[in-house]
Amino acid sequence: MGLTAMTTKMVEKTFEALFALEDLREVWRRTAPFHNLTKEQKEGVKAILNRARRALDEIEGEIK
Repeated sequence: MGLTAMTTKMVEKTFEALFALEDLREVWRRTAPFHNLTKEQKEGVKAILNRARRALDEIEGEIK
């Protein structure tokens, strides 16, 4: 993979991670001030964290 393609992929993955974290922020905003999450919300938070983690792992893999 060329440098430009690698850089483009890393930028795309950065945005994916940021969008996932923005989704997480929205969960915290909707559940404020106590953040007592339902079972479904907890599953949603786990899915959001997994999306962010996958994107970050791909970025890390590109820079090794």
